[in-house]
Amino acid sequence: MRAFRKAAAAIAAAGLLSLAACSGEASQDAEEQESLEESVGSYSLEQAAEIPAGYIQDIQDKGVLTVGVKFDQPLIGQKNTATGKIEGFDAEMARLLATYIFGEVVEEGDDANLVFVETTSQNRETYINDGTVDAVIASYSMYPDRLTQFEFAGPYFQTGQNVMVAADNTDINSVADLAGKNVCIAEGSGSIANLEAENPDAVITPLADYAACAEALENGQTDAVSTDETILYGFTVDKPDAFRVLDSSNIFTDEPYGVAMPLGETDARSFVNDMIDEILANGDWQKAFDLTFGAAGMPVPDPLPAPNRY
Repeated sequence: MRAFRKAAAAIAAAGLLSLAACSGEASQDAEEQESLEESVGSYSLEQAAEIPAGYIQDIQDKGVLTVGVKFDQPLIGQKNTATGKIEGFDAEMARLLATYIFGEVVEEGDDANLVFVETTSQNRETYINDGTVDAVIASYSMYPDRLTQFEFAGPYFQTGQNVMVAADNTDINSVADLAGKNVCIAEGSGSIANLEAENPDAVITPLADYAACAEALENGQTDAVSTDETILYGFTVDKPDAFRVLDSSNIFTDEPYGVAMPLGETDARSFVNDMIDEILANGDWQKAFDLTFGAAGMPVPDPLPAPNRY
């Protein structure tokens, strides 16, 4: 019995140490984020002077904006497991949109006016069509065929598809080098068709999402991962010794990220485009960049995005 009590005490102590470590990690993350936010400064965007009737007015009337974002993409849309907060550039765009509609952002409690829903490349179109979300802001590129299926405001960010390999890989230094290599891409992503067109000899291996692809690359189960450079860059931030993104001269697509809403909601599209124009002009776009990509050392895109008012 005494031995059992000692073992139980040891297990309990280990549990307490684990809880303390988790608590310490959350506290450190929160402090670092708070320090970064203080250095960047607050957004200056205010509530829109006019709310268009219809889709946006309905969102304001119900008192909550529901946005589909990624939960697994560092710097773009990622759930911080220590704090529970959704971080990344797309999440910041959602917060700015909520501000433009409601005049403030509340993410917790009964009065929350912004709700994030985890969205993947496989379900984002379904979520828009069935009303699960009001908008998708999830590194969703404004391809011409998609413009006939949804209303896209933006682009709010411009990037392109590149390739990530293991840090010690010396065989792959260009897209051409992917011939005969296993390349992981998230299921349902437009990056699959892009790579098929650029290098038909690449062997594409789809997995559920890019976090799974990065894990497969780290474990040696695939030779490379290919998608938007912004997504790839996010994984190198957490594990710079594990991954390497090819030089940006290898980018082989244009990826204009847009805010997707149901087809036919043209007034809503114009409203969100107005917000994008305003945050580009007042410096809030730059602040969102500094909170995310900039904090990771990524250079500011040149030129900056400009909404396509099609």
